[in-house]
Amino acid sequence: MKPFNLFFITLLITTTAQAQSIPDDLRGLINQANTNYPRLKEQQQLLRAGEVRVDIARAAYQPNITGNGTYQYVTPVAKATLPVNGNDQTIQFQPNHNMNANIGVGQTIYDFGRTDASIRQAADQVQLLSRNIELTRQTLGYQVAAAYYGIGFLQKSIVVQDSVIKVAQGNIQIFANRLQNGEALQYDLLTQQVRLKTAQNRKIDLQNNLERQRALLTYLTGDPNPAISPAAAQFEAQVQPFTLEGSLQTAQTNNKEVQLAQDRVRVAQTDVLANERSGRPNLSFNGSAGFKNGYLPDIAAMRFNVAAGVSLSVPIYSGKRYSLQNQAARLNLDASRYAVENANAQLRQNLEQLNADIRSNQQRLQNLETQVLQARKALEIAQIRLRSGVITPVELQSAETGIEEAELARLNYQYQLLLNQLEYKRLLGENL
Repeated sequence: MKPFNLFFITLLITTTAQAQSIPDDLRGLINQANTNYPRLKEQQQLLRAGEVRVDIARAAYQPNITGNGTYQYVTPVAKATLPVNGNDQTIQFQPNHNMNANIGVGQTIYDFGRTDASIRQAADQVQLLSRNIELTRQTLGYQVAAAYYGIGFLQKSIVVQDSVIKVAQGNIQIFANRLQNGEALQYDLLTQQVRLKTAQNRKIDLQNNLERQRALLTYLTGDPNPAISPAAAQFEAQVQPFTLEGSLQTAQTNNKEVQLAQDRVRVAQTDVLANERSGRPNLSFNGSAGFKNGYLPDIAAMRFNVAAGVSLSVPIYSGKRYSLQNQAARLNLDASRYAVENANAQLRQNLEQLNADIRSNQQRLQNLETQVLQARKALEIAQIRLRSGVITPVELQSAETGIEEAELARLNYQYQLLLNQLEYKRLLGENL
């Protein structure tokens, strides 16, 4: 088997995450995902709707102007017979046909902070929606990167499997020749044929996973044929375990999920404030100007009229509705605070587990370097003995299996270290 070399993009994990350049085609795929991902488009529309709701809340400070027109037929109406100039005359105090047309104006003068609380509620919801978009974009970027490097990992794995298949095919030819010369058994040839079919089936599995990763990348980016450069399969892991406390402090400040939980606390606090103010009085101005009939002495004539005044509405009793709403809002606030505690605890746990994974994968990768060298040497000796006819099929298969497992294991640990780096950057709140 030919030597198998892997080149990963340099990754360095330190106590403070350093900016890392990524391949141009991966950057392009992330930009495509940010443009085309349906879930992100949905959240952007929800954000616009939230911004409109802020304007709606602010509109409570503006006057309400309405045009009104009414017609009412009334019968009977009040009448009286009175002596006028010595003659009895019937006077009607209200017309049968009552008409009124006016422009009405209503304006809140003072509502004791109710409108202000409603505006803050709407603004906090916008902040929450905006944070959700940030989290979705960050998650989307890392999903694209994981799929991108997953494709590179599978492509390299297929290269290893192709090498295994090539060796197995060569061994089959050697044993077929030896069988014809009476130097091998039919069982020896069948053993190599079974090994070839097993390797081919593994390649089929790898190709299937490769297609699945491509389908995932297409879904994330909206590109039916996402371009993958050789950089996806060329990486070299150089990672170091990080200092937990230093990383935790940075993560608690910048982690998007923790920030989202903190935003929910602010929303819950504003809800409490809004519920406290919902039972307060409301002082408003009301006025109108227009034309109506019904004025003596000519009750049928339309006359210009103006009305103006103020009204004060004071809630007195509502069946404990306001106090129950306030109680529910405070319980939601407590739940939101516990959610922040849980997010911080999960963040610490994830960092601890990630640090352990990095340390373990790094040590295993170091051990595998020696194993790979030993497996290669064992295979070279086995191939020489095979050509000389002094090796058993079991010994040959053991040597071939050893190099295959060593190469695939090394590739897998390098890939895992790459995923560890991506996860570390995500936990620290960095965007790709």
